[in-house]
Amino acid sequence: MTYKLIALDMDDTLLTSQKTISDTNKEMIQKALSKGIKVVLCSGRTHNAVVDYAKELGIDGADQYMITNGGAIIENLAGKIIYQRMMSNDFYRQFVHFIKENDLHYNVVDNQGNTYTSQSDWFDKYTIMQAYENDNGLFVREPDDLPANFEITKAIINGDEKKLDAITPMVNDKFAKDYFVVRTGVGFLEIFPKDVNKGNAIKILAKDLNLDLSEVMAMGDRDNDIPMLKIVGKGIAMGNGMPQVKAAADFVTADNNHSGVGLAIEKFAL
Repeated sequence: MTYKLIALDMDDTLLTSQKTISDTNKEMIQKALSKGIKVVLCSGRTHNAVVDYAKELGIDGADQYMITNGGAIIENLAGKIIYQRMMSNDFYRQFVHFIKENDLHYNVVDNQGNTYTSQSDWFDKYTIMQAYENDNGLFVREPDDLPANFEITKAIINGDEKKLDAITPMVNDKFAKDYFVVRTGVGFLEIFPKDVNKGNAIKILAKDLNLDLSEVMAMGDRDNDIPMLKIVGKGIAMGNGMPQVKAAADFVTADNNHSGVGLAIEKFAL
């Protein structure tokens, strides 16, 4: 099968544990690009936390794309937004009320990659990490401090793995009927619009590019990657991926610290 688009999760997939891209991954991605294959970084991260990696790989220009905010935004590398799906101010206020009722820590992100949270005695380290990756600062605001039409791309509950394990059933009970609730990484339990996920974003982009989903290959390691692994022609799980991700995939490659992405591209796309 000839693949024309490769969608790559970033954290614990493309990136090593040190948040770098291995030489092998770079080499194979650049070979794929030279053959005219589109390589699309597909991440829960915001624009600022993805774009420098894309450019490091040579993914640039109006005919190259990236998917950010877990599938809420599709844009080209010239900065044009192809698709955007936001959550309302009503949801934002409901979410913050839930957070305060249950003494949790959180942040929300707007479509400019700005990170917001409310006043607290202390900020969870994962909230700080989110703001650092977004590279637009951390704004301490109550919902009433923001415009009445303020909307967000996603809402994130932060905490260590044990804490998130304990509260995930409660969060699902509250939000999963109307929203997509998913663990996206260590310290992050995220809420998106019901129809926002990486799989749906790839469907939209593939249709825009007149590609069949059978011509798409995708790689990932966590629950939020499963929707895209299931719908593409070749879904590949990382060796370090979660068991349910491996079960949903067509193939399991090496782990993120041993160039699993590059090895899979070499095996199936070059």
